[in-house]
Amino acid sequence: MSGSKSLFLGVDVGGTKTRWMAGCAQNLVLDMTVPTASWRLNNYSAQDCLRLVEIVEASLGNETPVRAVVGANGCNSDERLRACEKALRETSGWEVKVVNDAELLPATACRLGGISLIAGTGSIAVSRRPDGSLVTAGGWGWLLGDEGGGAGIVREAIRACLAVNDCGLTGDALNDLLCESLEIPEIGQANERLCRNLNSAAFAYHATSVFTAFDQGSVMAAKVLQKQAEMLCANVSSLIRQGATGPVFLGGGIFQGQPQFCRQVTSLIAREFPTMYTYIVTTSPVEGALWLAAVSATR
Repeated sequence: MSGSKSLFLGVDVGGTKTRWMAGCAQNLVLDMTVPTASWRLNNYSAQDCLRLVEIVEASLGNETPVRAVVGANGCNSDERLRACEKALRETSGWEVKVVNDAELLPATACRLGGISLIAGTGSIAVSRRPDGSLVTAGGWGWLLGDEGGGAGIVREAIRACLAVNDCGLTGDALNDLLCESLEIPEIGQANERLCRNLNSAAFAYHATSVFTAFDQGSVMAAKVLQKQAEMLCANVSSLIRQGATGPVFLGGGIFQGQPQFCRQVTSLIAREFPTMYTYIVTTSPVEGALWLAAVSATR
């Protein structure tokens, strides 16, 4: 491949999809998306990175980016980021920088620092200490955590309904809407139903039911969402105790698609940190990756 002096590449690796943009000067020349599962099979192994590079290079034709920035979902420590960066550099020959995918939010908002709070299929809070080291809270994955993300909200909502059912009580609209979404006659069959397709996206798919139940006045849904919002705020608090500073950038499908829940979280943050600014980032994180690639190439 021949090199271009002005082609920059931004890649956003999410849990479900991988999207990349390539730009030359002020012009966007490429915008592509593939399922992350089409190339990431073994947690950013050398083989995974090679597959990603081959897919991206095939889309670029005869051009090589002068600089690439990759936001990598699941790389939640400096050690894992460095390992992924090394593997990508060795397989591609690109000048590449790898950051946690949540770190793209401040860049997308044209700022270089702050706390990123993601609530999409999963959830995580990410920032950098003054010494530049990565610090995270949450992001444990959908089986163990991801409270405030779609999968975590659904898991907590089902647990709440099961607890009511165990007491011999009748649940409210939350129970009925979850059963409808899961296509089961009663909530006791939720585990069996979900085990047919065990992945985070399959859980998160049913989150709309929880928000619909809340809109219909469900007390159970209100309690579930309040707890989930509090846990997202607790993740921000954890980062601040570890040396991170604001502002707080909120992004992800739950925040973008559920404005009332987003306001609930920002209100909790404002109550605990009255001087902290919060920003809702609605543009795609891949734009932040592309911007970082272009900016870093000029330094």
